[in-house]
Amino acid sequence: MKEKNRFSVLLEHLTSMANLKNYVLAKAVQYDESYISKWISGKLLPTEKNHETILQNISQCIVDSLTDDNVRTFLDEYQVPDISDLQPAIYDHLESEYSYVKELQTTTGAEVATKISYYPELTLDQFIFKMKHPALRKVQSLNVYAMVDILNVDTNYQLLIAEFNSMHNDRGLVLPGVHFSLMIDLESTSLDPIYTAGFLMNLLSNLSNIDFNLYCGTQAQRKMVFAIKDIYSLSGMLVDQSHCLAVTTIEDSSLSTELYYKLRLLCSKEALLIRRSSIPEMIRTYEYEHSLFAQSPACLCGHFTEHFLPSDLHRELVDKYVSEIGKINRTALEKMHAITAQILAATPVRALIYVSVFTDFTVTGELDFYGYRIHLTPDQRLRYLKHLKHLHEISDSLQLKILPNGLLSDYQHIPRPTLFLADDFSYLRLKKNTPDYNICIPNKIILNRIFTEFYNTTWESDACIAPDACLTHAIHSVEILKAESVITPHQPRLDDY
Repeated sequence: MKEKNRFSVLLEHLTSMANLKNYVLAKAVQYDESYISKWISGKLLPTEKNHETILQNISQCIVDSLTDDNVRTFLDEYQVPDISDLQPAIYDHLESEYSYVKELQTTTGAEVATKISYYPELTLDQFIFKMKHPALRKVQSLNVYAMVDILNVDTNYQLLIAEFNSMHNDRGLVLPGVHFSLMIDLESTSLDPIYTAGFLMNLLSNLSNIDFNLYCGTQAQRKMVFAIKDIYSLSGMLVDQSHCLAVTTIEDSSLSTELYYKLRLLCSKEALLIRRSSIPEMIRTYEYEHSLFAQSPACLCGHFTEHFLPSDLHRELVDKYVSEIGKINRTALEKMHAITAQILAATPVRALIYVSVFTDFTVTGELDFYGYRIHLTPDQRLRYLKHLKHLHEISDSLQLKILPNGLLSDYQHIPRPTLFLADDFSYLRLKKNTPDYNICIPNKIILNRIFTEFYNTTWESDACIAPDACLTHAIHSVEILKAESVITPHQPRLDDY
């Protein structure tokens, strides 16, 4: 029997899960039922000219046909919280499989990939297209290991590789079933610390909604290797910033899994570049205190945290949120705040703050409170900003500088992390949807060195500006919001439910 193409396999799987009859689907897409049968059997594909409309109608028909008995199966399959999110997720899955089959037709004349394919040379565009295999749309359970010399490719391709798959980072989804481990080379090339640090922070932030681990090793030099357990693998040798030689793709599950396990052996604990943690865990193991007492403390604020809270507001927030935080008791929180207040008053501290942090905080009031995202009222925002301004004015120890947008090579669609830096302890605090393991602690001296060089160079940059104008403007803006909130009755927001 002729092997079915991937699009047909998926379409049959979806219609079977939804208990969707061919004649119902035919009516929804306005095609004869015989076409539906041929699409499912693999004898025919939807026409390329109309395929987007057809796939939209198919995905909508599937969602419309769901009952209370099978809707949970689909929600679990695509790891989406609500049925309203299913249609775009199913469409994206169908589109990726359709495009994969059409690309095979164009390049090989067949709709089903051979078990092993060999290409003497591919551009990185072509390589990345093959790397974005449709199997990556699996979000309930996916295991990937990769060894990629990502810092040695053209910058236009770096984030295309690092984004892994758009399905994994859109709509704010947290996908604990997606496991991705990446090994890169930090030692074999001459790296610009500012660009490298910025790129790594963006990489960790962009993939923070999946189980992502980053490793370093010279084994990754000139390598482009990517393996999905039980499904697919792709490997090649990087010869310059935009070309690979001797590229091999493997669709055989046993062979690709063998390569997967060989990569996993190389990604050992000794090669781990960052260690994942959380604020409750850092407090439990005294690492939070360690970060406060470390020498030469500095921070780059991608979002505001509990560190600059006035004592009365800190108590107020503890009273309201201590039960939700749960893993940290009140005594520990009060102790951390008391230590922080004394350090800010007497210890030299440098703080770089993105100018966008003031705008975001003014409008949303979002605060990272010991790793938990909370929203302050306009009155609370005003007290926070006035206290920060007061600290800046009365303390000779706290040095503030503002980092204009665009100074670093960062990407506007990626939430900026906060970097806490010191001589002997540093960590990244990600703006993540969940507080579990949103802390990245450098596990290698080389990474600490890169972050330190990056910070010192940025701090000394002439582009950094004094904070007075930003603080004054933010305070004035919040005063307007506060006055408006008194006049206008509170309107329910999504966060209220």
